[in-house]
Amino acid sequence: MQIGQFNLNKLRSFDYALPAEYQGEELDHIKKSTKPDLAQYPAPQFFSATFRDPNQIAAISKWDMDFRQIEDGVMQADFNVRASPLVSIVKFGFSRRVHQIGASPKGQITFGIPTLSRLTDWNGTSIKTPPFLSFGSGDEFDCISDSGFGGYTVTLEIENAMQIGSRLGIAVPDAEFGVFLISAVRSDRSSALLSCIQLLLEDPRSAEQDETCLIEELLQIAVGDEVDLNEPPQKRKAQALSAALDRMTANPYENVPISEVSGDTGVSLRTLERAFNEKFGIGPKAYYTRLRLGRVRGLLLEHGKSISISDAANRFGFWHIGQFSHDYRRCFGELPSATVD
Repeated sequence: MQIGQFNLNKLRSFDYALPAEYQGEELDHIKKSTKPDLAQYPAPQFFSATFRDPNQIAAISKWDMDFRQIEDGVMQADFNVRASPLVSIVKFGFSRRVHQIGASPKGQITFGIPTLSRLTDWNGTSIKTPPFLSFGSGDEFDCISDSGFGGYTVTLEIENAMQIGSRLGIAVPDAEFGVFLISAVRSDRSSALLSCIQLLLEDPRSAEQDETCLIEELLQIAVGDEVDLNEPPQKRKAQALSAALDRMTANPYENVPISEVSGDTGVSLRTLERAFNEKFGIGPKAYYTRLRLGRVRGLLLEHGKSISISDAANRFGFWHIGQFSHDYRRCFGELPSATVD
């Protein structure tokens, strides 16, 4: 079943913390419901989840996402969700540095409101203060968040946004919102927006008028004159970085030498090293290793003890199991055997 951007039918497939109100009969009722039923019973639904791998949230979401942990240590990805037919709100937090790649769901628009200045890069733009983000509708995004990064996303149907904007006298563009960033929002607007979000997350009795208030604040910011749609200029280093990432993503099953990746991108190894370190804080070899380790971890979490650790490691080009276990523990804070237990 889809509620907003989430499929609650898959929740029990993962290691998560489910609130008391979703135990027993209540969860069974939600799982048997359909989207038309929610139109008749518009009470918002809530759930909280803590994942060991943030990619587990992608499995129950309509988003196309790929989270790549690029900092060593145990990962904790926290999600608190309030979903209704009109608007879905997610409060999130990641304990480790993450490279996030993906695309937003079509037919909806999603806005991001980071509450900590730990989103360091957004589609090639360096970030220093918490921005206001639009993920667009079916648009691709590429960002980097430091450890401790957190904030909110708010998703609504495009049709609802148009109707509410019209009713409120807000000139919503006829075209769908695209991907953009507002580096600074007026303090009164930001305060009003966060107040609306927190009210809806904390008070299950909040009504449609409170949701409409939130949508109004979002649209006022999104259609204001603060939006900067200018993309950063394309530089050779950025192009090489993008090409290298594509090469790595297309070949997670083998340990392609970085010198070969560098040759394929047409830049020197030194230039590629500088590009990765500037954007991610680690070199291309370390990034590639973490990418492949993340793929192994996802496989182990999905299949558990039904797949051997060595087979999972070999599938992604790790042939020296001792070194693999050492790298895995350093990256994720636990041995592979602990992941499948």
